Amino acid sequence: MSEGVLNGIRVLDFGQYIAGPFAAMLLAEQGADVIKVERPNGDPMRGEDAFMVWNRSKKGITLDLKKPGGLKIALDLAKKSDVIIENFKPGVADKLGIGYDRIKELNPRAVYCSISAFGAKGPYAGWQGYEQIVSTAATVYTEQGLATHPLYVVLPLASLYTAVDAAFDIVTGLCVRETTGRGQKIEASLFRSILSTFRQFNVDFEGMFRAPWGPTGPMPLYRPYQCKDGKWLFTALGNFKFFTQFALEMGHDEWLTDPLFEGAPFLIFPPRNAQVMALLKPIYKTKNRDEWLEQLGSQGLPVAPVQNIDDFMNYEQVIANGMVQTVKEPKKGNVKEMGIPVDVTGCPGKIKGPSPQPGQHTREVLKELGYSAQDIKRLKQEQAIKVAPRRK
Repeated sequence: MSEGVLNGIRVLDFGQYIAGPFAAMLLAEQGADVIKVERPNGDPMRGEDAFMVWNRSKKGITLDLKKPGGLKIALDLAKKSDVIIENFKPGVADKLGIGYDRIKELNPRAVYCSISAFGAKGPYAGWQGYEQIVSTAATVYTEQGLATHPLYVVLPLASLYTAVDAAFDIVTGLCVRETTGRGQKIEASLFRSILSTFRQFNVDFEGMFRAPWGPTGPMPLYRPYQCKDGKWLFTALGNFKFFTQFALEMGHDEWLTDPLFEGAPFLIFPPRNAQVMALLKPIYKTKNRDEWLEQLGSQGLPVAPVQNIDDFMNYEQVIANGMVQTVKEPKKGNVKEMGIPVDVTGCPGKIKGPSPQPGQHTREVLKELGYSAQDIKRLKQEQAIKVAPRRK
């Protein structure tokens, strides 16, 4: 079954920005045939490096849904698709003529996934919402342990979590369809996904997650330390077993009865945390990072090097798991990109190619739908479609 677990499933991707396109990419690389529908002025993320990853492995067509000819093509595709993904603001898909009710009339077996910022219900349903707006409202920027001011997080966590949730929900919808024969409407939102994921960690433990952390955290046994060579090592001694093993490995068995370490939830947030940090800092300074990594890691203690993105992309563990792949992008040449995050036995998924250029597959897709060369020429003249120049 090397074709992919979703082989034979067609996905019509109206997604833009991050969540919709990333969800569709996850499906594409598990075998689905994904057609990305792009508006005439392009996806707002086109031109960003991340666009290449979130839209690879897809065919790309360019339609103007506000023109009758463009809308007709979209509906013709929807009739033959198993999955439709859109992440417009609530109500926009209906105005464009590709909302769930319309698609259900044409294709009752379709699994329709609508992704929005705040969801389709409630007082904020119709508000404009992007990654930073949702993350702000969902406490992401205020629950980083800094009591004095919000801390901006660069990673688009809400969008990425939502993409994974949406992909999971779509596959679930396809499973339900196999049983009932009916399609489903799925409503995913950045707000719901970030809340359901992030708020799982709202546990106080006597202030452990609410005290001012500083740049490296308040937990002496669960934080990074700088080593002799200036590099950093993260040690996570989250229970008494690990702490005991660590103390013995360091040659300090007296720590096991030292009141300095008593009274701490999971031993990672002792009441005398400043004193414990002051005790450990000079010890880590006695050896280079990789020496500590070998010594402690080989004994089964949870440790890891603190890395930047270049370190990570060349990390032997990443390479061993195939999580860095080289993709030849038309305008950038060979680019190192993330691999496929899920490995299914006997069906590992596949990167099918780079992100499509604007209108790259419009002609091909329309021919598959039965449109003639004259039809395509007329639609181009009406500016209902954009067709990439033929390659020489």
